[in-house]
Amino acid sequence: MLLNVGPMPTGEIAPEQANLLRGMGAWLAKNGESIHGTRGGPFKPGDYGVSTRKGKTIYVHLLDPMDDMIKLPAIPAKIVGSRLLSGGKVQVRQTEKEIELSVAAADRSPLDTIVVLELDRPATELAAVAPLPMLSISTGAKATASNTYMGQKEFGPDKAVDGNRQTRWATDAGTKSAWLELDLGRAQTFSRAIIHQAFPELKRIRKFTIEYFQDGQWKVCYEGTNPGAKLSARFAPVTAQRVRLNIPEATDGPTIWEFQLFK
Repeated sequence: MLLNVGPMPTGEIAPEQANLLRGMGAWLAKNGESIHGTRGGPFKPGDYGVSTRKGKTIYVHLLDPMDDMIKLPAIPAKIVGSRLLSGGKVQVRQTEKEIELSVAAADRSPLDTIVVLELDRPATELAAVAPLPMLSISTGAKATASNTYMGQKEFGPDKAVDGNRQTRWATDAGTKSAWLELDLGRAQTFSRAIIHQAFPELKRIRKFTIEYFQDGQWKVCYEGTNPGAKLSARFAPVTAQRVRLNIPEATDGPTIWEFQLFK
């Protein structure tokens, strides 16, 4: 890993960059075990985060502090021990189909919660496995939108709820506001949403709201600004059949990989 830092004309490192380097050094001093001498896997990167391994140990880096429970694909090895690298407890349940990891909110890190899994065989011998898809109650929902890029089906609103991070809903260039509406088929209760924005570096979405239709009108359950590459939103439980991602302000045509709702 290369941290490329350019000095100022005086030869000094800018204070903000020096602070970042010191922060990385401090983090590695505590968590370097999960980085130094490891290789990637066996769980490929996904919504949960990433993983590293060495010897008979897997380090699962959970990068979303809002996730209560993570499901990972099964591996042909038995987990004989588990812990959090920073201390605290992790609950692990292993079956033939999957592995469940649960970490109490008080023990989660805002940056990287590292779960250490000890196996009965070398982790380096395991083949890499793809992460399990995060299926939400919105997956496969009937979707409509205010605009679709050049009217092309391959960029239709259904692509934002197909569970495929390789397809996206896109809007025409120059679009400064748009909405994506979902019909869940029946009233369902949810309290979390995830927005995966395509090309987040362009910062197209300036403002957005998540809304639900109730008593003949749209009501807001969450509002925010630039969602970045991935935004995980929590809010008070809402029960509704129709849900809308409303984007009243954008710099250019918004485009979304996935819009997911969870119970």
